[in-house]
Amino acid sequence: MPNGTCPETHVQCRDNGNCIPVYLRCNGVVDCLHHEDEAACDSIACSGFYRCRGSFVCLHPSSVCDGYPQCPLHDDELLCDLSCPPNCVCRGLAFYCGQRFAVEEYEGLRYLDATGSGLTPSDVKGSPLLIFLSLAECGLTSLDGLALPNLLDLDLSHNNLTSLNTFMLDGVPQVRKVVLSGNVFLRVLDSGQGRHDLLSELDLSGVYTPQLNASMLTAFPGLRHLNLSGSQVERVLDDGFQRLTELRVVDLRGCPVSHVPPVMFQGLRSLQAVYADSFRLCCPALLPADFNVHRCTAPFEEVSSCDDLLGSEAYSAVTFVIALVAVIGNGSCFVFRAFVGKSKSKQGFAVFVTHLSLSDFLMGVYLIFLGVADRAYKDRYLWNDMWWRNSSACKVAGFLSLLSSEVSTFIMCLITLDRFLVLRFPFSRVHFGLKSAHLASCVAWLAGVILAAVPLLPITSHWRFYGLTSICVPLPVTSKDFAGRWYSFSIVVVLNFVLFIFVCCGQLVIYLSVQANAMSAAATSTTRKTQDLTIARRLVAVAMSDFLCWFPIGLLGLLASRGVPIPGEVNVAVAVLVLPLNSALNPFLYTVNVLLERRRLAREERLRKLILSQLSAKN
Repeated sequence: MPNGTCPETHVQCRDNGNCIPVYLRCNGVVDCLHHEDEAACDSIACSGFYRCRGSFVCLHPSSVCDGYPQCPLHDDELLCDLSCPPNCVCRGLAFYCGQRFAVEEYEGLRYLDATGSGLTPSDVKGSPLLIFLSLAECGLTSLDGLALPNLLDLDLSHNNLTSLNTFMLDGVPQVRKVVLSGNVFLRVLDSGQGRHDLLSELDLSGVYTPQLNASMLTAFPGLRHLNLSGSQVERVLDDGFQRLTELRVVDLRGCPVSHVPPVMFQGLRSLQAVYADSFRLCCPALLPADFNVHRCTAPFEEVSSCDDLLGSEAYSAVTFVIALVAVIGNGSCFVFRAFVGKSKSKQGFAVFVTHLSLSDFLMGVYLIFLGVADRAYKDRYLWNDMWWRNSSACKVAGFLSLLSSEVSTFIMCLITLDRFLVLRFPFSRVHFGLKSAHLASCVAWLAGVILAAVPLLPITSHWRFYGLTSICVPLPVTSKDFAGRWYSFSIVVVLNFVLFIFVCCGQLVIYLSVQANAMSAAATSTTRKTQDLTIARRLVAVAMSDFLCWFPIGLLGLLASRGVPIPGEVNVAVAVLVLPLNSALNPFLYTVNVLLERRRLAREERLRKLILSQLSAKN
């Protein structure tokens, strides 16, 4: 009723923003420039207002019995001297009662708000002139005795109704609005044999309806507003809402809709607004041809679009490139370390790098999963979104991603510790050998498997952890809450950030140790200085790689936890670029760079020997 900047006792004209009293709406006299105050009068249910007898005029309760008749038949000033029942607030024929009273003694009652009073439909059947009735929170289990031929607005919210057949509403043939929200035990809404053409607004919010069948609503062909928020609708069957040709507003917020028919909203020419929690329901393929998609309200999907899993060709290309680099680079390094160069090194460092390349290889496999799914669902992701998220492939992909991320971080900590022991205490026996390095790496793998497997346990199955997003890993870099968010935040932000600090501090200590050893040497050769400079550069590269990958994720996670809104594009960049970046860079930092350095030193050694041999020949 009231809108804009007008008080609740007034409505606003669209032309100039003027406010006119509510009782001037639909009174047969034009008061707004474009006549909107006299339009769509048959759809007004006067919810929360007093309905004047024999008209569409609504009155704010404060205008009833105020000494000035505003209703066409002046019924708002009738019986104003009635004695008000105890524990009630009365304004003429409008009663607000919180306890039971003898309703039959007030035959002319027009408006009754008996919320929490314990009254039943049988108690009010002696008031046939009732226009508005609220029996909310009255503990009702049935609608027996409901017989009010003039009732337009019925509120039965927050009761204990268990079943509802439309013939139960035959006692209110003129009803325009029915509120059944909060009836948590209500399971059946059957069309039966009844038909209610005048019902235009139905509120089923909070009523558990996992499967919504069109036959449930065919008894209400004139339905315009349908509220299903919080009703847990998962599947919309048959032809969706096609039979409700007058439908204008649908609210599906709080419904994890996983299955919808392709013609769900098709043909609904009067549709004006849709509210949902899934971007899929706002895809143009589901909506009427002339519907304005901006009138469909749903949370923005950061990664996927209606057509593609990865949203755009740019994200698809980036994912493909990083996946290719990670798989080829880490696969080659693993083969070299595990087989080709196995006999050449007896140090723990080589063992750690071998395990690191294997864990980073899994990140590339994860990206391949995403890339293949993106190609498979190209231009039709809308119809496969929920199937993909709930599939075993998505769970495996998410498991591999979290496993790779955590094991790689643990291994980098072990590499940092190993390098510290070797360079800081070169003559000590407290170093990682082959066996101890393998043992430490196995412990890292075990810890990673446990962390990645926790969301798959029966006790955490309600999280749907690996199916919350299309990338199969719910990153806590968004302010949107989700089941298992605390776990994702603890691992991806807190644990990884602590390990990142450990790696950076360790690399800094190693660098300072190298510099100190070089300065303390009595005579520092050019070769030694070059080697020190090479080690320093490598440490800086490792530290910068860690910084570029983990610091942004940690920072975004902390900001999101404080309620700071994070743009969707940032989340996409984190998902397809920042998270797997370390896995693509590590082969170059720990293996390729070392091999290139060895080749350079070998060339310098051969050149030095050649020069010495030439000098010897001359002498």
